[in-house]
Amino acid sequence: MEYLVIAFIGGLFLIYSLTLRQLEKTEVTGPMFFVVGGICLALMLPNEGHKIKEGVDLLLPFIELTLSIFLFSDAAKSKLSVLRHSFQYPSLLLFVALPLTLLLGIAVALFFFAELSLIQAALLAIILTPTDAALSKGLLASTQVPEKIREGINTESGLNDGLCVPIFLIFILLAKNPDSAITATQTLSVFGRELGLALLIAITSIAVFIPSLNFAMKHHYFAQNTSPFLLLGFAMAVFSVTQYFHGSGFIAVFITGLLFDKFSTEEVRTELIEDSEHIADFTSLMIWCLFGFVCAYLVIPKLNTEIIIYALLSTTLIRIIPVMLSLQFTVLNIKERFTFAWFGPRGLASIVFTLMVIDTQIENKYQIATIAMTTILFSVFIHGISTKPIADSFAKK
Repeated sequence: MEYLVIAFIGGLFLIYSLTLRQLEKTEVTGPMFFVVGGICLALMLPNEGHKIKEGVDLLLPFIELTLSIFLFSDAAKSKLSVLRHSFQYPSLLLFVALPLTLLLGIAVALFFFAELSLIQAALLAIILTPTDAALSKGLLASTQVPEKIREGINTESGLNDGLCVPIFLIFILLAKNPDSAITATQTLSVFGRELGLALLIAITSIAVFIPSLNFAMKHHYFAQNTSPFLLLGFAMAVFSVTQYFHGSGFIAVFITGLLFDKFSTEEVRTELIEDSEHIADFTSLMIWCLFGFVCAYLVIPKLNTEIIIYALLSTTLIRIIPVMLSLQFTVLNIKERFTFAWFGPRGLASIVFTLMVIDTQIENKYQIATIAMTTILFSVFIHGISTKPIADSFAKK
C-alpha cells in the first residue's frame, strides 16, 4: 500500500511538471493541483482515515522543518535596507490590520461557535491570521501590478508569520491549561524563555555562519552544485537546536533570516536563497497533497453551515475590513487598497499551526482544526483562481 501511495504522488509530480505551463494558463496553481490530488488519493484509500493521527505525529517535524525553511527565506528576502524608505504599507498591514484581523476573527468565531471558549476562539483566529504569498505567485510575478502592491504583499506575508508565532505559542499554552491559574508573569516567563533562547541561538548562529560562508567562498571550499544545501542545512540546524533547548525554533529561524539579510552580500544571498527554495517548493507541494488527503477525512464529512460561513468570512471580510480600514488614509485608490485586502491567502503557516493543535490534548481541537482547514481549503481555490484576473485588470488599466 505504501508503494502505491508513493507511486501516486510521484505521478502527480510528473503530470504537474509536464503540464505546468498549461496549468498556469488555466489558472490552476500548484497548491490547487496537489490538494485535489490528495483528495483523490483519499478516495482511493477509503479505509485509511484511522491512521491520520499517527501519520500527523510522524510528519509534523517534517512539516515544521519545511515552514522553518520558508520563514528563513522570507525573512532573508525582506530587503530591510530597502524597506526603510518604503515601509508604509507593510507596516500598516502588520501593526494595524493584523491585530484588527485577529480581534475580528475572535469575535466572529465566538458568535458562530458557542462551544468554543474565548481562548479556543483566539487560537482559531491566530491560526488563520498569517498569510502566504506563495498562493498568489502569479500576482507577485506580474509586472503589470504596481511594484508597491507586490512588495507590500510579499513583505507582509514574509513577516507576519514571525509575528504570529509568539502569539500562537501563548494562546496554545493557555488553551492547554484552561483550568489552572496561569498568571501574566508565568506567561511572560514562558514567552521570554522562548524568545530569549531564539535570539541567543540566532545571533550565535549568524556570528559563526557568515564568516564561515565568506571564508569557504573565498577559498572555493564548496562546489556550486551543493549550494542549495547550505541554507537548507543552516535553517534546519537552527530550528532543531532551538527546539531541543525548548525555545521557539520558528522565531529563531525568522530572526536568523533577518540577520542573514542584514550581514550577507546581496549576490550571495540571492543565489543561495533561490537555489534552496526550489527544494523547499518540492516539499511544500508534498504537504499540500497531505493536506488534501487529511481534508477528505477530517473536513469534508464534518462540514456544516456554520463552518462554511465562517470559512468564507475568514477568507474574505475578516481580512478585507481591517486592511481597508488600515489603508484608508493612504494615497492608494480603492482598487489598490482592495488588492492589498484581497490577497491574504492562508497557507503553510496555518497548516502547521493546525497540525500542532491536533497534536495536543486541547479540548475541541478537532473542531478548531476542521474550521481552520476548511478556511485554508477555500483560500487555496478562491485566491488561486482570482490571482490572474486581478493581475490582468491592472494591465487593462
